[in-house]
Amino acid sequence: TCGGSLFNHDNVFHIHPITGQKLLYISYWDAGLRIVDVSNPPQVPDPEGISWPQDNEVGRWLGCPSANDGWYGPDGGGHANMSSEEWGGSSGALNGNGWIHYAVPYDHLLCNGAKDTDPMDTWDAECGTGPDDAEFGINWRHLTMIAPEYGTNTNHTGYIWTIDTTDPAKPFLLSKWKLPGSSILPDGSEHPHHYIPGGYIYSPHNGDTGTNGHVYWTHYHAGNWVTDHSDIWQDIEWVDGVPAPEVGYPAIVQMSETKTMGYFLPSGPIWMDDPKETLGYDMADCWASCMIPFDWGLQYDPRGYLFISEMVSGVYVVQMEEDKNPDFVYPPLYPTDD
Repeated sequence: TCGGSLFNHDNVFHIHPITGQKLLYISYWDAGLRIVDVSNPPQVPDPEGISWPQDNEVGRWLGCPSANDGWYGPDGGGHANMSSEEWGGSSGALNGNGWIHYAVPYDHLLCNGAKDTDPMDTWDAECGTGPDDAEFGINWRHLTMIAPEYGTNTNHTGYIWTIDTTDPAKPFLLSKWKLPGSSILPDGSEHPHHYIPGGYIYSPHNGDTGTNGHVYWTHYHAGNWVTDHSDIWQDIEWVDGVPAPEVGYPAIVQMSETKTMGYFLPSGPIWMDDPKETLGYDMADCWASCMIPFDWGLQYDPRGYLFISEMVSGVYVVQMEEDKNPDFVYPPLYPTDD
């Protein structure tokens, strides 16, 4: 590590689509993303965790060097060349860094938004014949998204980082995204980022992956945001124009943009005159009940729906136009004139 607060927050299990390893993607606050192989539990229980899975970390990513040499050393590809102050602790948080709270790996490989189970005639030419193509196989990538959580932050709401985990032993940074737009400070001046005056109000919380490179993330009072990661690999500007994942971050001249697709803000049951009284969802401490939306969890349904946990008023089922599946058409809630 390179300092800061070190503790395990969330863990996500995933079978890597290339290596077949059963991996645990661990969000370890200022220790960043930790990828641990849990494929082979020991024959003899190891309740104190002395050797398993303790000795099975296969990869990691955090913004600063975390070793003296190699992939995680100062000249390696497995970090963003930050100092420990830039990445972790309270100083790192002010930059939108560190404090990694949640990680979610993509279920499958992506090539310009296509997955390898899509019909081949729908793939771009740069996808060749698939991940094993001698020339174009390099364009099939595995992505993992990680994000922080801040209860209070006077400068930032935090980045969602897109990490290339095609080789889980050599993760490297491809792109980062924050809530779009600027904000107004209490003194009336414009601030280049949104910020968090308290109560986690705009912080990232949990996310999920969809299809075609779509990623979904809850942001408490800022609602639910959808980003497009399908073009990230093809849009990177590489040194000498040659993709070099074996070099990682130092081979990247300019990272790609993570594109914003849309957002949804649950507003409570607007068809009720007094939903607060009718549903009785007033929480005693007002931490969440004084603000709708207060979204901190979601799940993507492969049929094209998004299930959003709005802490105060319930679960919302929504759909983005791009996610509509003709085999699972959901009738509109209200009649329309269209």
